[in-house]
Amino acid sequence: MSENQNQNPETNSKVYTLYYAFFLIPLMVTMLGVMFFFMFKVLTYETNTPLDYLNDVQYGAATKRWQSAYELSKMLSEDSDALSDGFHKRMIGVYEHSIHDDPLVRMYLALAMGRAGNEGYGEVLMKGLNDEDIGCRLAAIKSLGHLSYDDAIVSISEFTSLDRSREERLEAVIALGNMNDASVLLILKNMLNDEEPNIRWDSAIALAKLGDRSGIDIIVNLLDREYFSNFSEVDELETVNAILVAIQVSTKIPSDKFVENLMKLAVLDKNMKIRDLALKTLDKTYNRKI
Repeated sequence: MSENQNQNPETNSKVYTLYYAFFLIPLMVTMLGVMFFFMFKVLTYETNTPLDYLNDVQYGAATKRWQSAYELSKMLSEDSDALSDGFHKRMIGVYEHSIHDDPLVRMYLALAMGRAGNEGYGEVLMKGLNDEDIGCRLAAIKSLGHLSYDDAIVSISEFTSLDRSREERLEAVIALGNMNDASVLLILKNMLNDEEPNIRWDSAIALAKLGDRSGIDIIVNLLDREYFSNFSEVDELETVNAILVAIQVSTKIPSDKFVENLMKLAVLDKNMKIRDLALKTLDKTYNRKI
């Protein structure tokens, strides 16, 4: 017994040596390396301003230009309150001179102008409606809708005709729904009969946002999850988003027609966001608690 006790200190010493050599010291070295890496990243991190990105769009290499336009569109959607009039005028100039540039540059610049929320971009964006590239036209339509630029209603309404692509008709419907003019109501009502389901749905949603009940039966369908099983091309994410939007716009045109489907969604739907929003809508709009 005493012999084993005498051997323990030596054994323990070897264990500690192995512990320090193969675990603790390498761990400390790794931690120090990680700390120095993050310190280096913090010290060398550069924050680009909207003006920096605009300079790159104007003077950078081909790949740099469209990437900078993309970053600019993201930045302006987050915060554009501090931009000067000089910046806005310069961006208009850069957009106008990008007509022979990569279409991606024009597309992202158009989106940036829409997200900036300055109505001063409306006139130049209307020129983008005639762009030869469909992506640029779609961006111009979307941005004019973001700006609620009523002067573009007639021009945008031309994109709802059947000789236009599905994407153009859909974007036009959404943009018209953001306008503040009653003249869009007749156009949107006509689109309730479009051959494309998404266009019919967005027309009904746009009308509901404007307080018009013409698409109420379509909204009822959009509040029914089983309805979407008729459309194999609509995935779960699209279904969830459509239902959430339908619940939101249903509060603009309250109707007893919505109640049954809202109750089903509130109790049975597998998506918690849908259930929660349906519950709140039933409570606030119809004074019904479940």
